Amino acid sequence: MVGRRTFRDAVVVITGASSGIGRATALAFAAEGARLVLASRSQEALGGVEHDCLARGGQVLVVPTDIADPEAVERLVRLAVQRFGQIDVWVEAAAVGIAGPLGSEAVDEIRRLVDTNVFGTVLCARAALARFQSQGSGVLVLVGSLLSLFPNPLVPLYSMTKFAIRGLALNLRQQVAGHPRIRVGLVLPGPVDTPFFERAANHSGRQLRAIPPASAPERLAATILACARRPRRQVTTGVVSHLALAAHRLAPRAAESLVARWSAAFLTKSAAAAPRSGSLFDPPSTGAVHGGYRRSRIRRRIGEWLGAAQANPGGPSPR
Repeated sequence: MVGRRTFRDAVVVITGASSGIGRATALAFAAEGARLVLASRSQEALGGVEHDCLARGGQVLVVPTDIADPEAVERLVRLAVQRFGQIDVWVEAAAVGIAGPLGSEAVDEIRRLVDTNVFGTVLCARAALARFQSQGSGVLVLVGSLLSLFPNPLVPLYSMTKFAIRGLALNLRQQVAGHPRIRVGLVLPGPVDTPFFERAANHSGRQLRAIPPASAPERLAATILACARRPRRQVTTGVVSHLALAAHRLAPRAAESLVARWSAAFLTKSAAAAPRSGSLFDPPSTGAVHGGYRRSRIRRRIGEWLGAAQANPGGPSPR
């Protein structure tokens, strides 16, 4: 699996597949002819991405799954293996968010955030690695965030969970270091134009938005495919994100301060917003790839074209 040029007939499990980065990733794998197992909490939203993946040539199994439920994760693995016989790649992209200073959220919202982003990721990683060990091969790609390196005082709890995911990924890479056919990679997106911000719990008092300049989800999907081909310790997408990582290596304290101020200032609009729990507890019945935060039509088209070209092994590298 590692180093392969195409994912045709590879069995790929994707959590968080109904919207945003997960949905874009499902479409990119489908375009290569992968056999997909798509998971998210909403049966209805999965129906839409299933239709789009089938239209691109992929084979699809839809499994509604709350990754914070151990039995649901076990069922996801069982049904995937029953249908396709194995799992070659597991992309862990499910996540929820809370915006607002610490103390503005309800306790049950904190529990739900940690249950999904941390506990759920652990359950899926454990299930994926157990399956890979039993079959002798497999690639786990964890989707984290640059907020696992940089603080943002407007989303402290969400950032905390991403620090946990990065820590898990780095430890798991060492755990499988003696298994050359089992690999773990970590993708660290910067701001991405997805519906995540519209669906996050919001106690900031203002409307949320993707921090500009937000990347096209298709470019993140291409990076995830590249990481599945050649798993990396950590990889990101876009000039701004690469510059941020370079700055963090050279001057971590200064970079953290600058990025924290920038991201907190531009994560919200001036318009007021009432407190809400977003999709923490009730998943939306529909899903979408884009959030509509890139206003320029030309910029949207270029980003989507770049993502499609980079996802193709014959196209330019996502680096």
